[in-house]
Amino acid sequence: MNKAWTEGPHPALEQVLECREERAHRQQEWLKKGSTLVVLTLNMPGPCKRFPLGDWSARQGAKALRRQLAGWGFPFLEEKEYATPAGIEYFLRVEGQPRQVKEATLLLEEQEPLGRLWDADVLYGTGEKVSRRELGKEERQCLLCPRPGAECGRSRAHGLDQVVEEVHRRMKQALAWEIGAFCGACAQRALLHEVCCTPKPGLVDGQNNGAHRDMDRFTFLDSAAVLGDYFAACARKGVLFQGSPEELLWRIRPLGLRAEEQMAQATKGVNTHKGAIFSLGILCAGAGRLLAEGAAIDEETLFSLAGQIASPALNDLEKQGEDTAGRRFYQKSGVLGVRGQAAQGFPQVRQWGLPQLNKALSRGYSWNGACAQVLCALMAHTEDTNLLHRGGEEGLHLVQKQAAALLEQCQEEQALEEGLSRLDSLFTEKNLSPGGSADLLAVTLFVYFVITGREGFDNALGL
Repeated sequence: MNKAWTEGPHPALEQVLECREERAHRQQEWLKKGSTLVVLTLNMPGPCKRFPLGDWSARQGAKALRRQLAGWGFPFLEEKEYATPAGIEYFLRVEGQPRQVKEATLLLEEQEPLGRLWDADVLYGTGEKVSRRELGKEERQCLLCPRPGAECGRSRAHGLDQVVEEVHRRMKQALAWEIGAFCGACAQRALLHEVCCTPKPGLVDGQNNGAHRDMDRFTFLDSAAVLGDYFAACARKGVLFQGSPEELLWRIRPLGLRAEEQMAQATKGVNTHKGAIFSLGILCAGAGRLLAEGAAIDEETLFSLAGQIASPALNDLEKQGEDTAGRRFYQKSGVLGVRGQAAQGFPQVRQWGLPQLNKALSRGYSWNGACAQVLCALMAHTEDTNLLHRGGEEGLHLVQKQAAALLEQCQEEQALEEGLSRLDSLFTEKNLSPGGSADLLAVTLFVYFVITGREGFDNALGL
């Protein structure tokens, strides 16, 4: 994770004490207006009080506080943030009984990952404060042990560096969850858009099941619905893992095996997304790592990192005793399949997927038409092991030839979709399903969503 996010100036003790006096003065001025006042600050030990991840954590607290009190039905009267050398202070005046407001704020500690790091003082009258004890609550627990925090603080039971490190760890964990949610949503969205794209020759789409007899679009929707947590978990691994990209693969592989089990449970044993679980899991881990570093995410950077993460997977093709379709095709003709695509940094997506998507959108295609254009280009240029499995080299070459001709002949969206519909009948009749190309369509969409959504995500984080 970006080290600069936990670095900042060290205010002098006089500054910190002065900030406390100013806060007390502000509190009195706000209390003169009546109602109940909530003042939220960040519990930040150590000499460094203002740093990017700390400010983000404090502002997450303000957002959580607003959600909590709005959910409890307390009307907001006034709010303001004060950025002081000693930390972010958030003032919120609400209409409500102080004890009830305090009950709501105490739940933040239990509900939110950063809750233990926030101090939410509830004041009323001339400065009276509602205490935890008034509500029958125990003292706040120490960050590092089960004892009361005040007791450990007085006895200095833990070193300051140890406490600061724990605070930073909790902040990083919380950020990892935010990054995971973003990447997971992009991956899940890519799967949903891929299955909705219509027509897709030989594949499940909005019109029919193509060459498949054991699945339909609802099978794919069921599968995509259970995979969001997996993709988010892969991104979190990318955020928090400190080893090399190659080592990261072994951290996310157990997650992938678990995801395959969840997929099978949701689909009653049908393989809807095994290839996508592998490819998008690696890309989520890569995107998480880049976002945690504060690095720019462009397609080349992301694909290069994904290739490094995936490279050890090529060793699977050399393993003895594993009789898989991918290994058989590799031994027979050297086709690397999904492992090769990932280890090489998804060359088909770089060369055909994203350029065709951007080209179609620039020409005014609908989103569905743009996705169909991408799929057609990928079918024309991908050594799809799913096609090899179903139709051998003859079937693969037929699909590639037909898709290439269609891509060249159809320059308008309607003509392209009509041509794909004709191919759908042909491929279905011959039991050909370009599932590998469909997975690469999902990869294309994921990368597009991450890149185009990055600015909005960064703005929302404020880092």
